[in-house]
Amino acid sequence: MPAGAVNQALLDADALINGYLASRYTLPLSSVPQNLPQIACAIARYQLLGDAATERARSDYEDAVAWLKDVSHGRVKLQSDVAQVSNSAQEVVMLSGGNAVFKRDGRP
Repeated sequence: MPAGAVNQALLDADALINGYLASRYTLPLSSVPQNLPQIACAIARYQLLGDAATERARSDYEDAVAWLKDVSHGRVKLQSDVAQVSNSAQEVVMLSGGNAVFKRDGRP
């Protein structure tokens, strides 16, 4: 394996991950969810193994990419300690004040 191959594979995995996350999250993330390093490692491992990839490495890679696709389509949300700002204008919540419907005693 050439010197720097692992580092390059991790950089490539990072770029792939960011490509999927950028559609939903502001990058860089302020807090990295616990599962993202596992996703990056699965991608990098598969890339490093190349033609020698095992069925398990291929399956882990495909699962990682499928999960990233789910994140990019909004079917899965990243879990982190800090809420992320979405790039989607469709997620705006509008509130307006109005007259009270019920009094403090619960009667209309």
